[in-house]
Amino acid sequence: MIATLIGGTGLTGSFLLRQLLADSVITRVISISRKSLSISNPKLTEVLVSDLAELPSIGSKIRGELYFCCLGTTIKTAGSKENFEKVDYAAIVAFAKIAKAHDAKSFTLVSAMGANASSMFFYNRAKGRTENDAKALGLRSLIIFRPALLVGPRREFRLAESIAAKTLVPVSHFLPMRTRKSLVTEAETLATRMLAEGKAADRGVHVIQAKDI
Repeated sequence: MIATLIGGTGLTGSFLLRQLLADSVITRVISISRKSLSISNPKLTEVLVSDLAELPSIGSKIRGELYFCCLGTTIKTAGSKENFEKVDYAAIVAFAKIAKAHDAKSFTLVSAMGANASSMFFYNRAKGRTENDAKALGLRSLIIFRPALLVGPRREFRLAESIAAKTLVPVSHFLPMRTRKSLVTEAETLATRMLAEGKAADRGVHVIQAKDI
């Protein structure tokens, strides 16, 4: 089975990439990124793009059966709301359209808790628009994860998330499991669930909330 992954250099994506490469059911992993993963594995095929706007033009190179999307940035990193939407909206929808064109068995997406196209908050509104447009494509199996604060060893330092993690993680250990899951999501746990749900490929749209990850 061929898995196509975008966002493999990020926190969740890096965990998922390793799990895909180790999974005996997955015979090939196609990774799309802007820089090389610097990983040598016979199952891995890297497709590098200088700009995510190139996605529609490389569809034939990234044909898979299971599609996994771990793309995500911040407005600070992107530099503007417009650039943020190029990643968290336009590129994700373009990737979903490629999956649809290839009649993918499943498309698994990392969204965000609070995603809502009608939200007063720009971030949640953008995530909601992305979810809505992915749903409108009529994918055979669409699995949307809405994690809480993602925790794990990031390559990219994010001050606000670092402060929040240092505050929430210690406190969360004293809370009931479902409450804890509503506050923080372990990136490795999320990756494991993404792989399992993507392989199961249950038909229809499935939205998995943080408390259920």
